Amino acid sequence: MLWNVDVWSELERLRREMNGLFSNYERAGGASASTYPLVNVYDEKDSLVVTAELPGMTKDKVNITYSGGVLTISGNLEPLTAVKKMAVIRQERAVGGFEKTIRLPVKVDANGIKASFVNGILTVTLPKAEEVKPRTIAIEAK
Repeated sequence: MLWNVDVWSELERLRREMNGLFSNYERAGGASASTYPLVNVYDEKDSLVVTAELPGMTKDKVNITYSGGVLTISGNLEPLTAVKKMAVIRQERAVGGFEKTIRLPVKVDANGIKASFVNGILTVTLPKAEEVKPRTIAIEAK
């Protein structure tokens, strides 16, 4: 069967259209849990430190849970009060519920987890369990 259509060109066009659909969805406030909030995870000697950017949020609007080696940060981004009744021309900041899960690479002491929230930055400190902390081994001289 002969086709008058270049199949590869059509597949490439379809790929571009699909990418555009998902890109438009995220810009319209449908950002996925994998994109919001932006997080960094640091490994210190005795603990892991997770920081998350949460501009415009307050600590009472953020939930943090830890279970089975997974840290979850969730909450709800509400639109700014001043712009709720305005027509949207461009929207890059997401609104609505979000949930970010982070599988931690080491066992932590769940009872020692602490969190702070300063200027839109959430910092969660997770102390490592004693059995995974690095140990210094003394060398005996003979």
